[in-house]
Amino acid sequence: MEKKILLLDAHTVQAISVARSLKNSGYEVTGFMESKLSYGYVSRYIDHKIMCPKVLETSFEYLSFLIDFLKRNPHEIIIPMYNNSAELLSKEKGKIEKETSAMCAIPDYDVFIKAHNKEKLMDTCEKYNIPHPRTSFVDNNNVKEIASYVGFPSLIKPNISSGAKGIVLVNNENELCKKLPFVIKEFGRCTLQEFVDHTGIYYNVMLYRDKKGDCHESVVIKISRYFPLKGGTSCYCETIESEQLVQMCKETLEALNWVGFADFDIMEDKTGEYKIIEINPRVPASIHAAYISGINYPEMIIADLENREIRTYSNYYGKEMRFWGLDVMWFLFSPQRFSFRPSWFKFFGRNVFYQDGSWRDPLPMLMGCLQGVIKYMNPQFRKSKLIK
Repeated sequence: MEKKILLLDAHTVQAISVARSLKNSGYEVTGFMESKLSYGYVSRYIDHKIMCPKVLETSFEYLSFLIDFLKRNPHEIIIPMYNNSAELLSKEKGKIEKETSAMCAIPDYDVFIKAHNKEKLMDTCEKYNIPHPRTSFVDNNNVKEIASYVGFPSLIKPNISSGAKGIVLVNNENELCKKLPFVIKEFGRCTLQEFVDHTGIYYNVMLYRDKKGDCHESVVIKISRYFPLKGGTSCYCETIESEQLVQMCKETLEALNWVGFADFDIMEDKTGEYKIIEINPRVPASIHAAYISGINYPEMIIADLENREIRTYSNYYGKEMRFWGLDVMWFLFSPQRFSFRPSWFKFFGRNVFYQDGSWRDPLPMLMGCLQGVIKYMNPQFRKSKLIK
């Protein structure tokens, strides 16, 4: 009998690649979804699609729904796809594993929050001398002191957020005083972080650190197109080899005592120095870059949870990955639409792949384009995503 894996937030784009990886490894895949207008709902790789409450708005109802579902439909492992479900799963890991037969693919909350909370992560980097932007907690009472330490331009950053939501660029103390109260009111506790004067390129590093403290199979992607244009989700990247970036991330996971999958955002400033910006403590949208490089992280996660040996994979570099739905938006808004290299019009090639669909699973790509247009027409969505 096939083992059953439950994906939370399976309406997201990363669920497509994770489900595909799991299906290739012989697992049966169930997905919890908040919307039928989504990538996961139209993907052929998710066997069972379960509509569920919205985790952010109804966390208690969501948890009850989850536990009741698992009691009636036993699954071996739960893997979260997005921040909200990952945080809830980490907080309630003990309760879920006690009341059901499922194991939760997420660290315990005391470890999870040190990575998920941007202030705590930067404090860890500071303590262990890991390169990062100058960062400090800021509120309405310590503006002058923190502004003097961090300098300008700088970014107001909510401690807990995703996808650049709530990040605000400020160029002087007056702007900081004016904008900070609104960010705090909407998102809660914040930091002020040095603005990294970067080249327009940033990096993601994916790693798995097992229960023994060993790191497995790093994947590094170089991101050169993203949307929104001022700082958003990757829509074109390529896989590269960088031992320096991987070593920085290994040291960070060691300092956090992290167990599980982690995805780092790293920027390179114009002097050539790399700086860790944040960690996504769950599967990222760019997970498909690992799949096309020959690395099966979902299989790795399950093997470690089940105390099996994690196999060794061959990593193939030089793969190009496009997020078609976002890349269309990039083309519509970017002044580099015709000058960018490699050309936006390079649609096919031996090393060209799409993270939001494939010939064998084309509907998510079409759904993503529709979903992107609908979202971007919403003024509140644009306001939350753009670095102002």
